[in-house]
Amino acid sequence: KLDPVTIADQKAEEVIRGLILKKYPEHSIIGEEFDRVEGDPNYRWFIDPIDGTKSFITGIPLWGTLIGLEVNGVPELGIIDLPSTKERYLGSNSLKRAIRVTDGIIENVVTSSEKNLINLKFGYTSEEMFDDLRSRKILDKVNQEVGMTRTGGDCFFYGLLSSGYLDLIIENNLKPFDIVPIVPIVIGAGGRISNWEGESSYTDGNIIASCNDSVHNQILEIINSV
Repeated sequence: KLDPVTIADQKAEEVIRGLILKKYPEHSIIGEEFDRVEGDPNYRWFIDPIDGTKSFITGIPLWGTLIGLEVNGVPELGIIDLPSTKERYLGSNSLKRAIRVTDGIIENVVTSSEKNLINLKFGYTSEEMFDDLRSRKILDKVNQEVGMTRTGGDCFFYGLLSSGYLDLIIENNLKPFDIVPIVPIVIGAGGRISNWEGESSYTDGNIIASCNDSVHNQILEIINSV
């Protein structure tokens, strides 16, 4: 399958890396486009310069830039920047706060309080993510339980989850630079995020992001039943 890398991806990451290293030359950096910078392992930056490259090159305005900071192994700071909608989401794990900045206006964002699966608005980027039998069965089963499903959102969907418009996101085959930046935003907005085992570990590349503990636990039960 086509997995395009644009000049824009590389140029954007170069700029972001440069800004980080200028301010924090001792920190580590892990990005999508270039080799990692090995620095202090207690401070690691994760960069996806254009999350949603396929959307970007086809003019679909749902792509964005992801930047996250992991402190002592825990995702602490997250940024989703959405140039096409002129929105920026920022979240702090330790402060348990997430905000959306639009044209200089700052708003706190909070996840939905919905608890009934039949009322859930569920999103994921593409069916291509679910490329093995078990993951496809999980996707099918969740789709049978929820009220509405939307696809194609890339990082934009995590902003919608944090703002209460979506209730659930399940994805697979992600990289750490896709995940670490969104963790503090989801948690800061009052949601919950984990791997498919319910753990705060993201090395397997599969995640559940949900609006609250009740929804999360119900989805874990579905996954465990497959």
